[in-house]
Amino acid sequence: MELKAHFHRLENIKAIHDLNAAGLDHHVIAVFLSAEGISITAQEVTSIVNTYDALGKVKLPSKKVQALINAKKLGQNDESLPCPV
Repeated sequence: MELKAHFHRLENIKAIHDLNAAGLDHHVIAVFLSAEGISITAQEVTSIVNTYDALGKVKLPSKKVQALINAKKLGQNDESLPCPV
């Protein structure tokens, strides 16, 4: 995915959070975004708001994040691991 698409997604998440903070109902937010060309349901809006709020509660240690990334890279290149079917 292009970096520009990530920025658009981040801006949309911030907009959803701001609309929720302003007191708009999640159904209204979903209809507004659908009118703007972003197909989304009220349940997905609720999920995004709850997730966005949870993102700032705990800061992940960068060493653990880097270790997880490195482990994923090792797993991708390891031919001895069985392939899940």
